[in-house]
Amino acid sequence: MKSSPLRAPRRYARLVAGTLALAALAAGLTNSTVNPWRVTPLPWQAKALEPYRGEADHLRTRKAGLLRSADWRIALVGSSRVANGFDPDHPGWGRGDVVNLGCSAAFLHESTAIARHFVEHEPAELVLLGIDPGDLTSPVDTRPMFDFNASPFAPDGGLDRELRYLFGLSTLDASIDTLLNARSGKTGEYGPKGLRHKPKAHNQSLVQFIATTIAAKTELETADAAGPGRPVNPAKLAKLREVLETCQRRGCRIILFYQPNHALMHAEAAHLGRNLIPFEQERRLLVDLIEQTAARFPDRPPVELWDFCNYHPLHCGPLPLDEPKTGRIPHWSDLGHFTPEVGGEMLALMLGWPRNRPEWDGIGVPLTRSTLDGYLAEVAAGYQRYLAADGARDLAWKEEIKARVKH
Repeated sequence: MKSSPLRAPRRYARLVAGTLALAALAAGLTNSTVNPWRVTPLPWQAKALEPYRGEADHLRTRKAGLLRSADWRIALVGSSRVANGFDPDHPGWGRGDVVNLGCSAAFLHESTAIARHFVEHEPAELVLLGIDPGDLTSPVDTRPMFDFNASPFAPDGGLDRELRYLFGLSTLDASIDTLLNARSGKTGEYGPKGLRHKPKAHNQSLVQFIATTIAAKTELETADAAGPGRPVNPAKLAKLREVLETCQRRGCRIILFYQPNHALMHAEAAHLGRNLIPFEQERRLLVDLIEQTAARFPDRPPVELWDFCNYHPLHCGPLPLDEPKTGRIPHWSDLGHFTPEVGGEMLALMLGWPRNRPEWDGIGVPLTRSTLDGYLAEVAAGYQRYLAADGARDLAWKEEIKARVKH
């Protein structure tokens, strides 16, 4: 009796299907055991691998994984300034349920979604949400640039996304990296509470790095960001309003804070002698938003707003132009990122902790309607002082680089 001509193809198909099923099973077992992004906490995951998780890729997914790994009551949310500078293990907390959800370049479309996810999925008591100067009037949406839409922070993922976390090739690649880290003793870039323990080293000296970013405008905002001219981004403002209202409805305290920059970051020689207040529109919008939220929730404690973007001496330190290969700016990694010591003093001011650096008094102030105009006048005067005196040498260096690029 002759065999069916379909029997061999069917046998081959079964062999292929079986091989794929075994490969998927092996990937699922590996990924659930290693749990490289902390996003699938299962009873059999290898706890010994914890120090080796936390590389920078798929950072949004990793930060969401932190929320799944434990119950958190306090969240630090914002861009890389928060990720690098706010320590969830700072002694001032006196507790262990604080998580750092800061992500590199996580501007308001992302940071508001991350804050809302935290408040809606955790026993949330407090959110500290950092706002980068220029973000409220920037058209930039960073969600498509990173893994936000593939992370649990994105609202539409469902079962398909969860299956990718268990059986996906990108997850398997992250699992292999974690195992290699463990084998070599290389700890993760981000710790188990989200702080970036190993800020990315520049391939250039600090002076060269700043010169490159000025020329390429990869880190520095344009002059219009500091001055008038850009309209508010209505989508970002609406999302910020939603976060405040979500926190008020759920009884979660929220503190907004305007992030500090080094003064040179937005300084422009064309602003010298002008009555210009950097980011005035954004600050006024934030105060308006706080008042509107208070009016909607009169029985709730008001939202707090702090401003750290000013011309305190800490923010105006000179560039190490005399040591271009090795010099640093004290307390700054570059023009946009402060060190954890500065972040600790910011937290102490906002939360009323004992101060380690009382000489830094004034690096940030609470903003209300009654204090706004006086504070903005101080910011305007501080900006002119920096342009004309404190930062005159560095500003001339910056303008020289910009002129070379134009020609």
